[in-house]
Amino acid sequence: MRIIHCTRKLLKELGVQPLEPDKIALYTEGLGNWYANLLRIEKRKCIIFTNERTLYTFLIPKVLKTNLKNIEEEFLISLSYNLQNEGFGLHVINTVMQEYQEIGFAKTMNKSVLGSMTDLGYQYEAQILRAGGIGNIKILRINHIINRTPMSALKYKYPIEALRNVFEESA
Repeated sequence: MRIIHCTRKLLKELGVQPLEPDKIALYTEGLGNWYANLLRIEKRKCIIFTNERTLYTFLIPKVLKTNLKNIEEEFLISLSYNLQNEGFGLHVINTVMQEYQEIGFAKTMNKSVLGSMTDLGYQYEAQILRAGGIGNIKILRINHIINRTPMSALKYKYPIEALRNVFEESA
């Protein structure tokens, strides 16, 4: 089971009971676990997902209650679209989808990832403002730009590079 570590705010919004820390496994293969947070951009709910190993990030904008009820499906669909937009082939995407067949939710545990997510949240707000507002964005394009921002937690490498490295290691 792969884990999406959610902030308290998002766990409350989802209405899910988080797993106990002793039920959470650390993974050294594949992409591993993710972190998620609920943001408000222009008074609209958005969910930011950040991979724990690579800091690869994507945003789901304008989230509705129906999106929250099917959060696992929303996560997988958005992840798939973003990987496809990044140029990854069907084999890679199918492998990733297999990895996340079973998803659990837990509280956040890694302050470094949370700090990176906070910074990424500000970058999303700036990119959305630059694009003319949340009603005018092309989210795949903004996600593409965000993942080409050097991150201090990655020793100033790009999240997209870290993601490619994980896929190369797995091959």
